[in-house]
Parts: sequence; structure tokens; C-alpha cells
Amino acid sequence: MILTTNSEIPDRVISQIKEVSEYAGACDDWVTIKKEIMNGCPSHLRKLFSRRHPITKEQVTSEFDRYVIELYEEFSGISLKIRTLDERRKLKN
Repeated sequence: MILTTNSEIPDRVISQIKEVSEYAGACDDWVTIKKEIMNGCPSHLRKLFSRRHPITKEQVTSEFDRYVIELYEEFSGISLKIRTLDERRKLKN
């Protein structure tokens, strides 16, 4: 388990971050990477991640998310972008 100033990232999440960083290529979208990391985690660990805002459906990052983003950058060298829902929709087109 990696200890951060105010949070702990469980070993299982760390191993998922490493695994995803190996196959995600140049993807820099936080939501896409977050989904991939969460897919490999059991439900009791998925609840550590933030959820979308219930009305706007925008991502609201938590402190835990920010630590995961930092750790992903350490492993992959890629700085993840937190895009709005509209920005993500435009990327799909």
C-alpha cells in the first residue's frame, strides 16, 4: 500500500494502475483510464473512486482520484486530462 499525505492507495489498485499504464498507450483521458483501472478492481475498491455528479453528469474528482492520477503519471509518463462531458463527446466524433 502506498501512503500519501492524506490517503492510502491499496496494493490491488496500484497493480491495476501499473497494468493499465502498460497497455493504454498514449491515452490521456482520465475517465477512460479510470474505467480501465476500475474494471480490474473488486467492488470494495471501486467505491474509493469518485462518481459523476448526479445532475450534470460531470466528473468530480476526489482526493483519491488525484493521487491515482499522479501515480499513473509516475508509471506511464503521461499526464491525464480531466475533460468535461462535452469535451469527451467531441473526442468520440
